[in-house]
Amino acid sequence: MLEIETSILAYLKAKHSSDSEEIGKEIGAESSSVSSTLESLANEGFVKIEKKVFHEVSVTDEGREYLEQFPEEKLVSNLGSDGIEVGSSTDKIALMWAKKNGWIDIAGGRARLTAGGRKFLSSGGEYAQRSVLKLLSERKIIDDQDFLKNQEAIDALQKRKLIRLREYSKISASITGSGIGYYDRERAPSCEKAQLDQLTRQAISSGAWRNFAFKKYDMGAETPEVYPGRLHPVHEFINVIRNIWMRMGFTEGSGHIIEPAFWNFDALFSPQDHPTRDMQDTFFLSNPERINLPEKELVEKVKEMHKKNWGRRWSAETAAEAVLRTHTTSISAHYIKEYGNGYGAYPAKLFYVGKVFRNESIDYKHLAELYQYDGIIIGDDLGLSELIGTLKLFYSQLGGFKIKIKPSYFPFVEPGLEVEYFDSEHNDWIELCGGGVIRKEITEALGTDKSVLAWGGGLDRLMFSRLGMESLTDLYKNDVDWLRKRKMIADFRL
Repeated sequence: MLEIETSILAYLKAKHSSDSEEIGKEIGAESSSVSSTLESLANEGFVKIEKKVFHEVSVTDEGREYLEQFPEEKLVSNLGSDGIEVGSSTDKIALMWAKKNGWIDIAGGRARLTAGGRKFLSSGGEYAQRSVLKLLSERKIIDDQDFLKNQEAIDALQKRKLIRLREYSKISASITGSGIGYYDRERAPSCEKAQLDQLTRQAISSGAWRNFAFKKYDMGAETPEVYPGRLHPVHEFINVIRNIWMRMGFTEGSGHIIEPAFWNFDALFSPQDHPTRDMQDTFFLSNPERINLPEKELVEKVKEMHKKNWGRRWSAETAAEAVLRTHTTSISAHYIKEYGNGYGAYPAKLFYVGKVFRNESIDYKHLAELYQYDGIIIGDDLGLSELIGTLKLFYSQLGGFKIKIKPSYFPFVEPGLEVEYFDSEHNDWIELCGGGVIRKEITEALGTDKSVLAWGGGLDRLMFSRLGMESLTDLYKNDVDWLRKRKMIADFRL
């Protein structure tokens, strides 16, 4: 039994009944601690309790001015049979409450007594708000019964800031036969001392701890689950990806979500009549509808690249169309131009993680909005072997899972490759990443004679099966229970 429980039962055994405040004073404990302990003892059947709600009242300075007469009372007392003219000097508070009480009407700029007002004056002017205000100024504390009986007037007085109220509860308690028997057994000489599970300042200063045995800790006892604040799994995983690339010597970059089609398509060798440009795959903006193109010299080089290799008309107006980027490879185009010449020590190694947007049909492995990671290496005489080695090293640091690398086609690389992993949950090979050697046509148009390796993959696909989800959409459902109990991404290997 706890020290405070023993003290309360001892006091109630002697007094039989008391309230929480009085018990707290006698045993030297906070009233709130006594109240919670009494409720616990009542649940065990050792005491009977009765809760009472009280209201502590204080009258404000303005309220004390109203004890003899309220402004609205004074107003109706001074109204003649013809009323008074309402002007700027008329007490607006008095007018408002007199009208609210039904004592006056205001019409044609004059306030006149109503039948209700005449009845109030003939009754001797007994006003409920003033009567209750006087009662509260004398009583200071009222119980819940008096509060409910006068609640309308009290609410009005509180709204007018004439009084302040503080609600608190007091618990009255009496010991039961079970409580007496339990206390006697706990204190019997033949029994062990009551156990103390918390050593308080009061127990030390009073020396009461000497009468108790210290409760032993059960190291195997169940404890409540604690859910600390955590990052969303997507952001947690972005940090994992970011740290791996940085450990591999890469520098992080970033780019714009909204781009002209020039950087998203044209600079990456995608012809202007390619199916990926139509509304089925790309989100085109209506405001702004177009974005200014870069410097004229670069635009002319890209235009010549398209005319020479695709043999079709090239439109600057089409290239200026504003789109939500469909891949973070658009950032690669910017960085090839920026770092392709005069960077310094090569190879230049860059990566970036960001949102991309595609007008996809939603299924378990496709979303319209997803995260993608991209990277490039700019240097001399780079080929597929360096790219394959880089990607294998990256995926090995996520853990050894079953991948395969196979030839593939992307408009901006030649040769190209694709990395897939086997998802046993869905019995399906799922694309992780596409890449290759950036075409010479692109590097020349962007002003570099260096070799460029590039790759890009869906970050979300790396996560969902390993987190025990059925679909990519589960990542964004904000299921609080799952978010709390999921395993830490940093703690597992894919």
